[in-house]
Amino acid sequence: MNAYVQHPSQSDRITVIGNVNLDVLMADVSSLPPPGTEWTVPSIVLRPGGSAANTAIALARLGRPTVLVGRIGDDGTARLLADQLDIPGLRTHLARAAGEHTGVTVAAEAPGRDRAFLSALGALAQLDATVVPAETLSARFVLLTGYFLLPRIQGRPARDLLCAAQREGAGTALDTGWNPDGWPVPARADLLRLLEQVDVFLPNSDEVCALTGGERTDDEAAARLVAEHTGTTIVVKRGARGALVVPPEGPVTECSTPQVQVRDSTGAGDAFNAGLLDRLADGVSLANAADYATRVAATVISRASYDRAFSPEDVLSGEHDPAAGAR
Repeated sequence: MNAYVQHPSQSDRITVIGNVNLDVLMADVSSLPPPGTEWTVPSIVLRPGGSAANTAIALARLGRPTVLVGRIGDDGTARLLADQLDIPGLRTHLARAAGEHTGVTVAAEAPGRDRAFLSALGALAQLDATVVPAETLSARFVLLTGYFLLPRIQGRPARDLLCAAQREGAGTALDTGWNPDGWPVPARADLLRLLEQVDVFLPNSDEVCALTGGERTDDEAAARLVAEHTGTTIVVKRGARGALVVPPEGPVTECSTPQVQVRDSTGAGDAFNAGLLDRLADGVSLANAADYATRVAATVISRASYDRAFSPEDVLSGEHDPAAGAR
């Protein structure tokens, strides 16, 4: 593809495919206690997590009909997730894996430092294209997210899946997340091939620079290189600096983000993805969609970990100075 184009579709819904797990969120954790000792923290919150679940929940909160596709175990964690994912506007297709555990991610954050994650994949390790019902690919957009935590879908299976979505008239989007294996050459080559079937790629600054193998250390230069090579539009999440929209050809658009007090940054990038795709599904421009996405992310990160519910009316206006945003 030479540029992002709006695809016709019989449905207004967005389908999100990828990592669905339980998040264990620990606040004000900048280090671990010495062996044999114990510390207390201000809060530990359990909630649905994984990039796919976070994005699908945010889309549903925005009023977008949403389908979430994933793979979970048959344990108590799965039952907890099923209950918490029962929200208006969200339909789930979560394959239950008998005898397997549901994936869990532990996230630790503290003021002045970026988040750190530890994940046990559980049932996610065997997620492949067979868990995706064919009818879910008929959508306004299909987003594949959490790519590097889904070893069975990487490479050719993902390309086939996104091609099938495009044949159904869906726009395609991809958020890989960080590669825990360190972005080796074969993984980068596979991803560049996959991007040829992607309309909108949604990395953060570190990820798009890593994809170039260190050839570019500036996120705009890295995104330009990837966009020109693959024909894919790149929307770079830049944290407090907002976002960049980098098409294969033409000017780059920079979007600022509202100033907010950050209370929990986990899931900010996923909220950004939801805001962007929601607006693109309505046919607005990429620049306007990215501007809205920064405001959705800012809205989410300004809320406490135990209260992430919001409505479209809660999304912050654009009349703020840049200060915090999505990664």
